Amino acid sequence: MLGPLIMARGRLLAGCIAACMCLAAAAQDGTYYKWTDASGTVHFSASPPPGKKAETLKLAGQGGEQAAPAPAASTAEPTPQLEEAQAAYRKQACDAARDDLAVLEKNRMVVSGNSPDAATKLDAEQRSQAKLRTRQRINQFCETGSQP
Repeated sequence: MLGPLIMARGRLLAGCIAACMCLAAAAQDGTYYKWTDASGTVHFSASPPPGKKAETLKLAGQGGEQAAPAPAASTAEPTPQLEEAQAAYRKQACDAARDDLAVLEKNRMVVSGNSPDAATKLDAEQRSQAKLRTRQRINQFCETGSQP
């Protein structure tokens, strides 16, 4: 009869210990020390080494501090290869949008995803919304923005 009670008390004690360890880890101020010993091995520690000179490290995001913002992206001119790849992507996206619009205009069955088993017939509102989104893609990716 006391077996389940003892087991429950053990689980409670283990949970309290785990919670205390988490709180102790969160309470650290984020200051660490880096030093090199006589053999050239680099060490990191939460406390400074006794009798040795150590570099003080402050971890970003610890101790209420915020991490430094990331450096701004380079504004260099795009390379010819990048421009060529972007043009090829726009052409492929334009062709796909025009093909999609042709299917939607003919009231054909629409396959969702890659499975033919998922073919569904769109109702008038769904088809209208799909045509609108497809025309927006045509305007975005096709040079002239005109329809086929």
